[in-house]
Amino acid sequence: IFALSLQLLPAQQLTPSTISYEGQNVSSVDVAGRPDLNVRQLRQLIVQPVGKPYSKEKVDATIAALKQAGQFKDVQLEVHPEANGLQVLFVLQPGYYFGIFDFGDATKAFSYTRLLQVSNFPNQEPYTGVRVEQAESALLDFFHRSGFFQATIEPELQTDSTHGIVNVLFHVNLKRRAKFGTIVLTGVSEEETKRLKRGLHSLGARLRGAYVNTGKTYSLKKLESATTYLQGELAKQHYLAGQVKLISANYDSGTNRADVTFQITQGQKISISTQGAHISARTRKKVIPIYQENTVDADLVQEGANNLVSYFQSKGFFDAKVNSRIAKQSSGTSIVYEIEKGQRGKVASIDVKGNHHLGGDALLSHVAVAKGRFFSHGKYSQQLLHKSVKNLESIYKNAGYSQATVTPNVVNDQGKLKIIFQVNEGVQDVVDSLKIEGNSSMAESELAPKGLNLTPGKPYSGQLLDQDRDQIIATYLDHGYLTASFKSTSRPLKNNPHHLEVVYTIYEGPQVRTVMVETLGVRHTRPEIIAHNAKIPVGRPLRETDMLKSEGQLYSLGVFDWASVDPQRPITKDPDTEVLIKLHEAKRNGLTYGFGFEAFNRGGSIPGGTIALPNLPPVGLPSSFRTSQATFYGPRGSIEYSRFNFRGRAETVTLLIFGARLDQRASASWSSPSFWNSIWSSSLVLFGERTSENPIFTARIAQAGLQFQRPLNTKKTKTLFLRYSLRRTQLSNLLIPDLVTPADRNERLSTISASYIRDTRDNALDAHRGIYESLDLAINPSALGSNTNFGRALGQTAYYHSLGSKITWANSIRLGIEQAFAGSHVPLSERFFSGGGSTLRGFPLYGAGPQRTVAVCSNPADAATCSNIRVPVGGSQLVILNSEVRFPIPVDLPLIGSGLGGAVFYDGGNVYSSIGFGNFFSNYTNTLGFGFRYKTPVGPVRFDIGHNLNPIAGINSTQFFITLGQAF
Repeated sequence: IFALSLQLLPAQQLTPSTISYEGQNVSSVDVAGRPDLNVRQLRQLIVQPVGKPYSKEKVDATIAALKQAGQFKDVQLEVHPEANGLQVLFVLQPGYYFGIFDFGDATKAFSYTRLLQVSNFPNQEPYTGVRVEQAESALLDFFHRSGFFQATIEPELQTDSTHGIVNVLFHVNLKRRAKFGTIVLTGVSEEETKRLKRGLHSLGARLRGAYVNTGKTYSLKKLESATTYLQGELAKQHYLAGQVKLISANYDSGTNRADVTFQITQGQKISISTQGAHISARTRKKVIPIYQENTVDADLVQEGANNLVSYFQSKGFFDAKVNSRIAKQSSGTSIVYEIEKGQRGKVASIDVKGNHHLGGDALLSHVAVAKGRFFSHGKYSQQLLHKSVKNLESIYKNAGYSQATVTPNVVNDQGKLKIIFQVNEGVQDVVDSLKIEGNSSMAESELAPKGLNLTPGKPYSGQLLDQDRDQIIATYLDHGYLTASFKSTSRPLKNNPHHLEVVYTIYEGPQVRTVMVETLGVRHTRPEIIAHNAKIPVGRPLRETDMLKSEGQLYSLGVFDWASVDPQRPITKDPDTEVLIKLHEAKRNGLTYGFGFEAFNRGGSIPGGTIALPNLPPVGLPSSFRTSQATFYGPRGSIEYSRFNFRGRAETVTLLIFGARLDQRASASWSSPSFWNSIWSSSLVLFGERTSENPIFTARIAQAGLQFQRPLNTKKTKTLFLRYSLRRTQLSNLLIPDLVTPADRNERLSTISASYIRDTRDNALDAHRGIYESLDLAINPSALGSNTNFGRALGQTAYYHSLGSKITWANSIRLGIEQAFAGSHVPLSERFFSGGGSTLRGFPLYGAGPQRTVAVCSNPADAATCSNIRVPVGGSQLVILNSEVRFPIPVDLPLIGSGLGGAVFYDGGNVYSSIGFGNFFSNYTNTLGFGFRYKTPVGPVRFDIGHNLNPIAGINSTQFFITLGQAF
């Protein structure tokens, strides 16, 4: 047993002494770092030839010759391994390095990051004129391919001798984008050409972005989509080996049009069919690789047969067999897959045997095949079986059993599959001794604060060694040793090959210290904003984590579309370095608008049978209720303007105006990620609306709010909010006056509040472990403008515990109290309400707690049009207790797959009209229920059935809810 591993940092951060390049091919050689010198003359001193093996003797001779030129202090060698060989640079010192690239007006048509990618931005590279020429050529080619055939570029160098950098400004004049000229299709018959051209003009091509026609704006993306679309059209005619290539775009500067030519090669017709079993065309194209590869050979045909076997095995046909037949005819090639599905079975059992040192449950958790349960036949195929074997062997190798083997044994007993993984563990490899060399600046105990894995007496494996390497290198990077590298050797003892001597050799390199921090590329952002978010301490070791965190913080501001924090140049023996913060500011202005004309039907039946007044819970109305019918016509439009990086402080200001005949609203908002350069973020919102769209009421709403927010710990799991809001709501023209008491029709609230949130959940949408806690305290005093006086407190604690096997026990308790003072009342909009899919599931939405009866009349003068409804009035005390067990349902159903889960739950509590325990137990309700969950990318879709054990007259004791997201 012998293992050797080497940890290397990027090539530009290695001194040549740490690695030998002798004999490797040299792809390029150049003199770099001095834009002020005549490099052409200096290149004559280079004796290391291009295209020949690397020679240390010739490289040293070149360095000596350059030094004798006497125009600079020193020559530094940099070697960069590339795909086609070594790039050798002789950097003249003091050298200049690339700073930033600026693309001028080109960023109006293309994103800055895309242009950086095209130009192959040379970060931390010494200046060479060749790199500027290569970037200019790549940009011109990109602009031409994008339709800007007349584009010109003039590079300008800005040399900063103070910091030793060269910024390159590409003065780009894109000029006019071309139009499509003649679209030519060659290589096929005239009839086929007409058919394919009609396809490019079809609705399907438009929907796929492949619509290409004379006179339309030239677009590379459309040409690529058109190529794919034509390829698909050939496939529909069974030309699966057909090829479509864009061979030319001939530009005419006089007409500003580009004639586009596609070369089409139909090839032979290839028909693919299946016999013996039905398989959809979509699935067939997915599992048979000929459709993707656009060619035919025996290997692809056999791969398709294997994929079909795995497909049918995954559907429960474990004995499926597929034979392929290829018939070549004058008209083309015919491929037939003959399928024998056999009987559908079920995976009855999965077991592991021969495992003496590792537990069976732990091993089975890494098995890809699955046992059948309920309506599921399980998961089995040859591919899954092979994957399971590889997973089990990897587990054993990672635990030190390097010679472990796993053999699968599959028995089909009348459709019931029994799978046994037979393990031959072998002998465990053990670390006999560990020696660490080269750690002159750090004690062994400092290298791995959490302890090393390969210590004497512990198992030996490559994975454990890699973990040690990563931990040691991370420690060095965190202490400023940015060029530290790691090498390990492992040798077996002569008398015991399963006991190994392990040696860790560390090349520390210099401890890098920051002597200066310089920002490049900023035009509007204030320096204090950058300094507050990019915290690189001067005079202290430069840590990798500091640079990465700084980049993340700068991106999170939403001001920059590109950020880079790196040392100015590669680290060599000199421990002092300057850190460059390179930035590019995103667009500062955003404008969206829309206009139209509407015919609004105001009146008649109420949509959904409910009405929601501003700041109040929705109320169900009887189906017999009708209002007067009226149709209003008029214009409708909106305009929104956003100013980003306002005042250069990363602030955002947004203004919105919306106008229609029955609804008008305006809003303004301001947000700052760092209020007065502090840890607090802040936002200000102003909003006003007048609406009469609902025939039952007219509302005027005005609101202003100011919020401050800050994290309370480094992990940002604890957050504090401070808020002030002023809200004015006026309701008029009420057709059902009793829905709202007179005191609540003209409401003015001035609220001071504070909130604390602690959130350690693993997934906010579908938590399996962690805690969520919140506490909200608010007060509305008339002294600050409120027309009432009251205080409010609401708290919640939710706990999520994993019970194993993907089963989660979730619990939540919510408590709330509010009290008026100074002879005032608590307004209806601020009272507690409960009932529904996220609180008490034995009640309809807001159906729990105190209610009152309200008469609803379509015609108040006619008693026959009146009906009584129950309206929630809320309460001053809230108690809600939720507990549920969430578990997966192991089924694999058509269309929905295996993402189904279930839950059983208990909901208890209520809303109480007053604070205290006088009627607490008599009004306390209990709900039991069950539900289903289906996983989606945006959270689980939830269907719950709750039964109230304390039914209330007039309310159905069993309620159904379908919604998105967990209940809590």
